[in-house]
Amino acid sequence: MARRFPGVSFVVPVHNGVACLQRALEAIVAQESPCPIEIIVVDDHSDDGSLALLRRLPKAWPLRVMAADARGAAAALNTGIRAARYPIICQVDQDVVVGPSWLAALLRELDDPDVAAVQGYYRTDPAADWAARAMGLDLEQRYDAINGSSTDHVCTGNAAYRADALHRVGLFDERFGYGYDNDMSYRLRAAGHRLVLCREARSTHQWREGLRGYLVQQYGYGYGRLDLVAKHPRRFAGDRVSPAPMMSHALLMALALACLVVAAAMALLAGPPRPFVATAGLMVGVLAVERFVAGVRAAQRFRDRTALLFVPLHLARDVAWVAAAMVWTFRRIGRRPGNPSHSMRPRPVECLDLDALPPDAAPVEGAPMKVLGLIPAYNEMANLAAVVAELRRERPDLDLLIIDDGSTDGTPRLLRQLGVKWLRFPDRLGIGSAVRAGLRYAARTGYDAAVRIDGDGQHSAADIERLLLPIRHGDVDVVLGSRYEPHDALRRGAPFVKRALGACLSLMTGTRVTDPTSGFCAIGPRAMAILAEHHPTGYPEPELRLFLQRNALRAIEVAVRARPRMGGRTSLTAVRLMAAAARVLLAMIIVPFRARIEGRP
Repeated sequence: MARRFPGVSFVVPVHNGVACLQRALEAIVAQESPCPIEIIVVDDHSDDGSLALLRRLPKAWPLRVMAADARGAAAALNTGIRAARYPIICQVDQDVVVGPSWLAALLRELDDPDVAAVQGYYRTDPAADWAARAMGLDLEQRYDAINGSSTDHVCTGNAAYRADALHRVGLFDERFGYGYDNDMSYRLRAAGHRLVLCREARSTHQWREGLRGYLVQQYGYGYGRLDLVAKHPRRFAGDRVSPAPMMSHALLMALALACLVVAAAMALLAGPPRPFVATAGLMVGVLAVERFVAGVRAAQRFRDRTALLFVPLHLARDVAWVAAAMVWTFRRIGRRPGNPSHSMRPRPVECLDLDALPPDAAPVEGAPMKVLGLIPAYNEMANLAAVVAELRRERPDLDLLIIDDGSTDGTPRLLRQLGVKWLRFPDRLGIGSAVRAGLRYAARTGYDAAVRIDGDGQHSAADIERLLLPIRHGDVDVVLGSRYEPHDALRRGAPFVKRALGACLSLMTGTRVTDPTSGFCAIGPRAMAILAEHHPTGYPEPELRLFLQRNALRAIEVAVRARPRMGGRTSLTAVRLMAAAARVLLAMIIVPFRARIEGRP
């Protein structure tokens, strides 16, 4: 019987957890607890609707929501620990569902005063896809190899700690992405504490699914392991959860790949490549045989044939670890400062499906948001009257501002007849400069948000609320309309060039970009304050994505309808397209290294 503790504080760090967070919290609330509990959710700048979900949870739950400052999971976890009231800290990740007796089992282990931390047992989710099940089976097999309950590594996300022990060793090291739990375990052991694996405390981890998700996660593990070894060199051979044979895989794969590179060089130089190819083949063969044996044993032990995928999956994992080692080494040589995001990349934000939100996800009532509709225009005389008429009919609550970017047709004369506010440049400066001027006007005249609507009629006024809804909830800073997002039943396939550009931007920003050239967007107050002075100029859409990510401004996509121009023709000539493409390539090189803008609200 567990000793009666005065209470337990659950700390749940959250970043983009809308898909799984509610299940995790429901499982915590349902715990068979012998003492009072509190739940502290620390939101680390989610931009997928997580905050809106938290507002809809039952008021009776013992729940506190706190905000972190986008410095990673370890910093968010420390924020929750400092705010905790009780002497036991249970740390549960947003994608972990604990069993009903999970807490009671961990508290029984903590009856021993020498135990500072105890970890539950991750069981494989039979409903997960093949990649996630293989991940779970591999971990279960490593748990089985641990004799007894003592361990030297307690994984966060499924663990309980003594708060006083955490404070004595200095809380979690916020420089780590993956690996901060290993580091804490090693420091607790060095301070003389025991760590325990409790197999009776069962939970289910919702691992990333699909091959891409698996490799992204493994890349992060490999990168985090190097950060860990840099701080704890004696842990080069791993620990009881990740033992030396597992760690040797990366070294052997690196040697095999090096042999293949040498073989390719020898072939070019008319040398004998075969010895190097044979050596590489032998090393990969040894790794494959070891994983085949492990896969067969896991398939028999857990009665799941998914374990037979260990050979191809784990060889791909080894390559991901080698890639992580190369990137880590280049950053160290270049003396680039470490960042938790280098290893722990957040789950990519899917385009927010507003239609899938439940009916009670309505905006929080309060003072209405003052929104300015920005319409940049260049030679749009044929379309502006219809665009303004549609906006007045569909969104009479919007104030409108047209920014004429040096038009040479009858647009300047038309502006005086439309009955809206307008600005006019005497010469053409580009759509980005026009939007910047409009945002500066909005920021200086007290607007809460702005919506950019093109003057050619391609953007539907009926979609504006879809852009504003996440802004109203306060979850994000910028919401961009996507014409190619899969939640949109009427979507059209994106052209190849846009798909390629979107893939590059997705990789660089860590968020899913399906429509990299969309100009239809809503901009909240934090983003408005900075973009009013620093919005990219020219044809700005792809560069804007990079700029937002570099300055920690939260951006998502929502599905919108695509329409052809009402009339006239686009101002994008072949020469301008080439200039825009060159600017985008330059931005991809320069923007990630620019200093962040300071002094934001």
